[in-house]
Amino acid sequence: MLLMTTVAFTVICVKLVSIQGVNSASYLATGGSEWEQTITLPGERGAILDRNGNELAMSMPQTTIYADPAQVTDPARESAQLAPILGIAASTLQPEMTGRTTFVYLARAIPDGPAKRVAALHLAGVYSLSEPRRFYPAGSLAGPLIGQVGIDGTGLSGLEYEYNALLTGRTGKETEQIDPQGQLVPGGVQDYQAPVAGQDLVLSLDEPLQYQAEQALAQALVAANAKRGIALLMDTQTGEILADAELSMPTAGSNQPQAVPISIPSPSGRGVQAQPVESPTATSLTDVYEPGSVNKLITISAALQQHVIVPSNVFTIPNSYSVAGTVFHDAEPHATEHWTVTDILANSSNIGTIQISQRLGRTQLMKYISAYGLGAESPIQFPGESAGLLPSYWSGTSIADVPIGQGIAVTAVQMLAAYNTVANGGVYVPPRLVDATIDGQGHEHPVPTGPSRRIVSTRVANEMTTMLDEVVRVGTGTAANLDPYTVAGKTGTALVPSPQGGYEPGHYVASFAGFAPAEKPQLTAMIVVDDTADYGAAASAPTFAKIMRAALQEMDIRPMPKEPPAPGVPLATTASATGAGEVAGTPLPGLGAPASVPSSSTPPTPTPTSGPVSSTNPASPTGPTSTSSSVPAVTTPATTGASRSRSSPSTG
Repeated sequence: MLLMTTVAFTVICVKLVSIQGVNSASYLATGGSEWEQTITLPGERGAILDRNGNELAMSMPQTTIYADPAQVTDPARESAQLAPILGIAASTLQPEMTGRTTFVYLARAIPDGPAKRVAALHLAGVYSLSEPRRFYPAGSLAGPLIGQVGIDGTGLSGLEYEYNALLTGRTGKETEQIDPQGQLVPGGVQDYQAPVAGQDLVLSLDEPLQYQAEQALAQALVAANAKRGIALLMDTQTGEILADAELSMPTAGSNQPQAVPISIPSPSGRGVQAQPVESPTATSLTDVYEPGSVNKLITISAALQQHVIVPSNVFTIPNSYSVAGTVFHDAEPHATEHWTVTDILANSSNIGTIQISQRLGRTQLMKYISAYGLGAESPIQFPGESAGLLPSYWSGTSIADVPIGQGIAVTAVQMLAAYNTVANGGVYVPPRLVDATIDGQGHEHPVPTGPSRRIVSTRVANEMTTMLDEVVRVGTGTAANLDPYTVAGKTGTALVPSPQGGYEPGHYVASFAGFAPAEKPQLTAMIVVDDTADYGAAASAPTFAKIMRAALQEMDIRPMPKEPPAPGVPLATTASATGAGEVAGTPLPGLGAPASVPSSSTPPTPTPTSGPVSSTNPASPTGPTSTSSSVPAVTTPATTGASRSRSSPSTG
């Protein structure tokens, strides 16, 4: 008996040591689960604001309904009562309410009305908690940039994803006591850790300018019958992106809401016109395209910087030009011309640019392409951003292809920054999209800016500005004229690559890049209208004019007195601007020039005298050629060689 008692006592002691010592935590947890429940308290997600403090994305508390299946007394009856209120089938709710767990979500972030109706039912084991839900007060405005968050408040795309850790903050928790009926015990809070709200994000975007850019771009897509488009507006001095519109035409059967609240009529006036929608991604940063003739800015500025040309040099421009056995043409057939560098740029001559690039050479050309930021991600570091595509090998015709913007691919932001470099006197200013963060105490912390760098001299930048001004005054970009403002810019048209290789005939990427006022640039813009039958002169240049004029007036930037051309830069004349390099074109219907500013705001400006071109430059019989709003009658002329032929996608 004594031995048996001793053994039993020893067993009991060992068990007590196991329960109260070795395995005490697990037993306490098991016991606590019967009378305690722990709820995670999400931190309020920070807001995303525009530069003026307008909320583009914000979080508001909403009610979430959850259940403790262990306390649900009648799953069939309770699920039937909840189904019509939550809009969820009872057959879906009932399995959730009978699971072997103590916590299950039934409906996340529901409106106040249904939440009150659920509370009025007093269902056993059914509870509610407050959770933040993401709202976008401006609707889908700038949606591709801002991105989206999931139901659990985690950023899924765009800036919501990139800055998720900063916006989210830290979660908290609350542990409460419950009675056997599952009701909270008054004063029974055992532990409470408050959540910490996330920081706010201040963008460089200006909400009114963003809306104006999206509206103008939507009109351009409809007028040009294009598939997608981009419109960028940048503060010239700071590199801040003030607007980034990225729209596309909806796919068949799409129920995506239209991007802007106005309905744009069909250009033909017949049938129901599909309305542009926000693009699925931030295409200005993630997608690449062949830039076409806007790339001539890099080629010509590099040649000027390397002193292989001066603006007054006269080049003989034949109707066709052979490089490595391949014959290149300008967009329009023409007699042999004798053009200065200004004329070559104003007419967007492929042949003239190729001759300049041959003087420059491959090494220097690629050096400046890289210096301007092509082939590298921008300092914005946007999720999924593309670095662009530079030639992986150099063939005999690369010295002709690359200078005129084919055989390479860029993002719209890269090309915007390149033009902004010239606008800044030759200094590259890193583009930026996020200006600052605001902490929980309301203190603003500016985001550091990247370093600027000089690409070309002030002299070269001034020479390029004068020549780009001639593009808009009498060249291919006349539809971008904003008189009395002076605009410096360049048209571009490239063929759309075919999935089967080569290019799609008659399908263009029409673009325009420029800045204003040319005398003291304040704003730089880039317009890309993708997969259209129209040239940049007809589709993108007038869209640039709409967006730029609205921005200049919104920011109260007045026209400035005209300045004389940069020393040594001859101006183009009406006679020399034949339009042979590219058809200048009239704006498409619906994209006409907006009304000018009141004349009283225009300071008296002397008309600059046109400088001499060259005594060897014969007068052209015609001025700038115009195109109609339909598909251009003359597409990019085919190039022919002894053993091969192809179409040149760069039309000007």
